[in-house]
Amino acid sequence: MKNLFAIIIAAMVVGSVLIILNDNTSLFASGKRTGENSIAVGNDIDKIEIDVASSDTVVIPEKRDDVEAELKGKGNLIIIARGDDIRVEVKRKWFSWLSFSQESELTVYIPEDYDRDMDINIGSGSLEFSGPSSSEPMVLHTLRTDMSSGDLDLADIKSEKFIHNGSSGSLTADRFITKEGIIDISSGDVELYDYTGPLNGELSSGEMEVEIKELKGDISFDLSSGDVELDLPDDADFKLAGEATSGSISTEFPLSNQKTDGGDISGTHGSGKYEIDVSITSGDVKIY
Repeated sequence: MKNLFAIIIAAMVVGSVLIILNDNTSLFASGKRTGENSIAVGNDIDKIEIDVASSDTVVIPEKRDDVEAELKGKGNLIIIARGDDIRVEVKRKWFSWLSFSQESELTVYIPEDYDRDMDINIGSGSLEFSGPSSSEPMVLHTLRTDMSSGDLDLADIKSEKFIHNGSSGSLTADRFITKEGIIDISSGDVELYDYTGPLNGELSSGEMEVEIKELKGDISFDLSSGDVELDLPDDADFKLAGEATSGSISTEFPLSNQKTDGGDISGTHGSGKYEIDVSITSGDVKIY
């Protein structure tokens, strides 16, 4: 029995080595680049895409006119222009689990005056993306983020539209301004601080904490389960309409024309300029 086990292990090792040699990739090699590691951002480029399966990634805006990427660790780095897109991607081989170290670090440099679309796709790992400063945020038309797991940290960004889809993991955004915000998560955590703009949040499960710096649009939450905490400015003008099948919706704001019926609650604070709609199957929503 021991001999059979040893033969199986030896066959796996030999097979893995043959595959690696055939692919011209060593278990201990650093990430290799396919093509050039930088591409100029011309007027014909409308989108920058960053797709990382599992890496610790940092996106750095700076004074430059190209997109450049540097990879340290495992994986293949690809940076390519396709039509009106520039795509930065890190691919991992299926046998990468055999390596002794799974860590890789990706740094992506982009022009700080780039103001078009950006798509970010994270399998796992982490990604940090911050604008130059709170007084001079990174200005984009549309920012789309999609994550399976891991951690996504955003700061000092202003966009026309922000769309986030998450299977799990954690999203943190600080000093974020948008004219349309959409967040859809299956599970995981979302934390928004100093957020300005409308927001449409849909949660299958998980937790969402939102601190509104300035209410400048309608807000809605649709929860299958989970918890939401919504921190509004004291002078926010809104009309609340909350429906709860199970769970609770509560507010610390005094509401005029307040009505409660079971778990449902409605009323107006201030002029009632913006709509806050909450629908929950189970869970808790706190507005304060």
